[in-house]
Amino acid sequence: MTMYEPNELTDASFAFGADPHWQPDRLTRARARVAEIEDGLGDPWSSGNPVGLSAVLAADDSGESSVIGIRRFQNLGMPAELVPVDLGGRMAGVDLLGLVMRPFFRRDPALAFSHGFTPFLGATMVWLNGDARQRSRMANVVLRGGMVGVACQRFEHESEFHAQEFTAAWADDGMLRLNGRKSAINNAHTAELIVGFVSSGDGATDYSILMFDPAGVPPAHLRALPRHRTTGVRGLQAAGLEFVHCPLPGESLVGTWGDGVALSLRAYPAVHAAFPSMTIGLADTALRAAVRVALESDYGPRGVIGDASARSAIAGTFADLLIGDCLSLTAARATHLLPEQCDVVAAVTKYIVPKIVGESLYDLSAVMGDAFHAENGHNAVFRKQLRDLSTITFGHVSSAICQSVIAPYLPALAEADPDAVTPAELFRMEAPLPPLDGARLSGFGGGDGLLDYLRHAAARLPDALTGHPHGDLLNALLDGLCAEAAGIRREAARLGGDEEGLLFDDRAFPLSERYALLLAASACVGVWLNAGVGPDEFLDEPTWLAVALHRLLRRVGRTVPPLPREAEARLCEEVLARVREPQSLDLVRTGLAG
Repeated sequence: MTMYEPNELTDASFAFGADPHWQPDRLTRARARVAEIEDGLGDPWSSGNPVGLSAVLAADDSGESSVIGIRRFQNLGMPAELVPVDLGGRMAGVDLLGLVMRPFFRRDPALAFSHGFTPFLGATMVWLNGDARQRSRMANVVLRGGMVGVACQRFEHESEFHAQEFTAAWADDGMLRLNGRKSAINNAHTAELIVGFVSSGDGATDYSILMFDPAGVPPAHLRALPRHRTTGVRGLQAAGLEFVHCPLPGESLVGTWGDGVALSLRAYPAVHAAFPSMTIGLADTALRAAVRVALESDYGPRGVIGDASARSAIAGTFADLLIGDCLSLTAARATHLLPEQCDVVAAVTKYIVPKIVGESLYDLSAVMGDAFHAENGHNAVFRKQLRDLSTITFGHVSSAICQSVIAPYLPALAEADPDAVTPAELFRMEAPLPPLDGARLSGFGGGDGLLDYLRHAAARLPDALTGHPHGDLLNALLDGLCAEAAGIRREAARLGGDEEGLLFDDRAFPLSERYALLLAASACVGVWLNAGVGPDEFLDEPTWLAVALHRLLRRVGRTVPPLPREAEARLCEEVLARVREPQSLDLVRTGLAG
């Protein structure tokens, strides 16, 4: 592994982080931007706030998006956050995008998903694969707040958004002909541009990417299908479209005909890294709501910390949010710093972060008892966030897709790379980034070196822990993680066959999950060792790291030493303090409006 080298902007290289005025103090600027957005949205817990949680719950009950919330999204300049600097926007790095989107995911995941993530998903496909005209057209639409829809391809493990697909073929007149129907396309009826993954051949991987304006096609060839009510996020404006021999100009094709799968894989690392980071905001509100329920019950602050079940659930959920943030940060920065090697760590992030955060929130719901089923107040907020998380992360289909990216690289894990160098900048949000380079993102290398990083960290950690509490525990946990890494390598060496064979090998997916958990541990160690988010008394302590590694090692199935009560109590106290302040329950610890 080598350190990144500066490169010139080309057709496939964008200034996600190239603005020289942003770099010297980028973390301070990012915190200030989050504070600006928070102030513009106001206290989410205030019943009189038109974009607060009460208003969001009311909109969710009616199955609609908040009109005032959408207007606030525009007025706060959020569309510009989705557009690269060199195309007129403010996006200065994939790692910062997730951070600035969190205030909206904290309040209204449906709005944030429809107006934030979905345009980012579709636009990134175009910006990394399209020509200059297509990139400019997409940027113009997004910057003025226009909607973008994404028609996903069909997968065997279907979610409602991945069922059905369109087909396309070239006609004798040089035009494309689009056919088929999809019942669930987010923003389908309001989108100015649709980015569609269309089947364009007989093979299972014969896909192409199209970009077109549905309002510009002949009405006789397009039928708008009714709104599709999702099983989870009620405010999503998903609906269906049906095309019958619909003519589209050849310039609708993004990239090369038949290369849609490879082209999408070029964009997916940035998407897979950014989205879990955004959802940390959603989980923040869920944990905050659960704590408010506890504080307003008979518990009180001391009772929360004193009750073993409540203390463990709150501390564990907070640790899982920090794990998710560490891994999201590492993967997002890898798309810039190690573009040829970031595809697997990005897929790991998209797979494992929603999984561990979702599991910990379910554990937290059990501690809430009967309050979890209440129809109003903080309890309803918690239930909505938990339901929304499952829907917008696509659950099983997303897991299957991400694991299918990870599995083919498992045999390469059999041999450790003694020359692997993991740059410290990978874990430091304040460090400058080179532009995101689409051409280098096509490398699909997978060798991010994070598994080897655990071994290198084991040599550094004892000195770094001198004089710290829980030092012996952390060294024991790291020894267990290194032993697990060695076990994964041995099992990976026994895997054989080609890529397709690995996907059907019943050993590959369980191994990929253990590997994913090890990369999460490596990211946590990297952030702590490299002070990746600046001076912070709590994060400088190793206590949160001990709880995080303890949970990860337990998840892979290894025996773990007892976790001291005072370690969980310290995390629980930190959560209570941040709820009281209020401050965000993540690595960056930004001030919140409420």
